[in-house]
Amino acid sequence: MPIRWKLHEVMSRRRIRNKDLATALDITENSVYRLRKAEDMPRLTPQRLAGICEVLNCQPGDLLEWVPEDKPLYGHLRRQESLSNEARQGSASNAVILQHAQPSPRAISTVTLQRLTQYYQPILALAWQGFVEYGSGAVVFTDLATGPKLAFVEKQNLTDQHCIDAIAQNNPEVSAVVLYYKDADYARTDYGVLTLVGPKSPPECFALSYQP
Repeated sequence: MPIRWKLHEVMSRRRIRNKDLATALDITENSVYRLRKAEDMPRLTPQRLAGICEVLNCQPGDLLEWVPEDKPLYGHLRRQESLSNEARQGSASNAVILQHAQPSPRAISTVTLQRLTQYYQPILALAWQGFVEYGSGAVVFTDLATGPKLAFVEKQNLTDQHCIDAIAQNNPEVSAVVLYYKDADYARTDYGVLTLVGPKSPPECFALSYQP
């Protein structure tokens, strides 16, 4: 879609936490998280959109950006066609995945490890860009039926101690913390937390994946 939803960027610039917006709108933090990580503008009532603008002190237009179809969307969320193309170029069988204990390492399936290995290059690239622009954080990998979807989430917006500990121990110049979801239900807690290391470092992957 050529219209990009920019709630994440506006909230980051204004240092508005998910909790702050959830309290102001009287919705759950999970609902704010889904709104913030949406790639396209979600379905909002005029009242809800007005409420978001009031809390963020912005205009509706500040939350939207038109992006030409031939311009890569490289930011908090990646368009699937760009991700797939880069993954085919960057997949490597010698990527290494180090596991953390949420859930236990035994719960991380071989299929999950193979999927993350296949897409290691765009994962590391997005992790590095997110770190440079916003500080420490993790990449959310959502394994949708239509293809993987990536998003970057800052450390301060996470509450799971396993995630926070993994990020604190991570070296962003070498590896990336990944939150693996089997579907788009981000309210679920049965996701995997892993640290991904590839044959190329995040800065190298970013240079290969990002086309200005």
